[in-house]
Amino acid sequence: MKPFNLDKEPKIKSGFTTPDSYFDDFTEKMMQQLPEEEVKVVPLYRRMSVWISSVAAVLVIALGVSLLLKMNTTVEPDTTTIENYLVYQADIMPNDFIQGLDEDAIESLEASIVISDEAIENYLTNEDYDIYLNE
Repeated sequence: MKPFNLDKEPKIKSGFTTPDSYFDDFTEKMMQQLPEEEVKVVPLYRRMSVWISSVAAVLVIALGVSLLLKMNTTVEPDTTTIENYLVYQADIMPNDFIQGLDEDAIESLEASIVISDEAIENYLTNEDYDIYLNE
């Protein structure tokens, strides 16, 4: 194969030529051919439905939260009601009360109870200790 060099060979013309000063006015001509952008107009009555639905949603949420808070409030029973309940419940043992208390509550109860020496002596003299000795 014989060596081929593009610089030495005669150039072939493509047959396509541009007119003189074609690219000078090209941008202006192109801009004239493009359609003009129309400004999109959104009427306010269409947006009003979005506002109305937003306000309605906020009102429904506020009403739901207020009703939920009112339903969750509980009324604490007074002390006489609690005492009457505990008196008439025969299946509740004192150990059940003790298991429900923490150490601070037990210490405060022990500090508030005042037992005289006479009461302790009466308890010890009236108690039947034979059942403990026979076990």
